[in-house]
Amino acid sequence: MTYAEDGKPQADLVESLVNGFLTEQDARAVADQYPDTYGSIVLWIREAAGAGDWTSVGKFTNLAAPLRAAGLDEVVQGILDSGAPGCNAEDLVEILGEVGGGSAVACLFRVAERSVSEDAPAYWLCQKVIASLGEIGAPQAVECLRRMTASSWPDVVRWHAAVELEIEEELGFDEDRMLA
Repeated sequence: MTYAEDGKPQADLVESLVNGFLTEQDARAVADQYPDTYGSIVLWIREAAGAGDWTSVGKFTNLAAPLRAAGLDEVVQGILDSGAPGCNAEDLVEILGEVGGGSAVACLFRVAERSVSEDAPAYWLCQKVIASLGEIGAPQAVECLRRMTASSWPDVVRWHAAVELEIEEELGFDEDRMLA
């Protein structure tokens, strides 16, 4: 762990500067103030997750996403795959949509499969997964979205997946019926 001149861990100082969503410019300003951030942010996320410190995980991932920190998608996938109680899965799913490539697709689909039985009636986490898969747009993501339009999924999930694919009319889906 690196320390600032005053003896405080840099991770703590950086974390104190992060509150909510950061633009790329905001994130770079924080990281430029503490240059070790660029090489350490993923390690800080991993350490915070290991300690179950989900507030720090949230702050560090919100900083790392606009920085496009190397290894961020892998560490976020690890957290999501762990099913750790208390983590903000919705935010992590959104971050994977922003920074993850094709490698994030399988993890996102597993999140949807795991959460569907607990996510009713609005299926917010599934909707975040659908949006992230759409943002990734890779062929594997499109295939997962198509699978989510199948009758084995709840109608709300099927509807949102079809809308993301822009095929709801082609499938003959009725919005009023499916979202009721």
